[in-house]
Formats: sequence, structure tokens, C-alpha cells
Amino acid sequence: MNVLEIIRTKMVKDKRLDDAQNLMAKAYRGVSYVDAHHDQPHTHAPQELTYRGQHYVH
Repeated sequence: MNVLEIIRTKMVKDKRLDDAQNLMAKAYRGVSYVDAHHDQPHTHAPQELTYRGQHYVH
């Protein structure tokens, strides 16, 4: 395998990893997004929660 081909393969792999990590970071920030596996972003209905007798909406 050519040295330049090895470098190019590593750059492509690193780019894909960076893109995947960026997509996962969006998922945890609560930002709505659409990816290849989900047509519509999932929205959660507000939940009535209680902590030590205090009610709040999540």
C-alpha cells in the first residue's frame, strides 16, 4: 500500500469519527436533528415530576 494512500485512509477515518462524535454531541444537547435513521426528531411531552414534595415540569 502506498504511503499517501495510508495517510488518506487515516484522514477519512478521522473525519468520519469526528462527524459521528459531533452528531452524538448534538443528541445530548437537546437539539432537534434529523439523521439517516430518523425521519422526524423525537419530541418528549412535558412530564410532571416531584422532588421532595415540590412539583415541577421537566
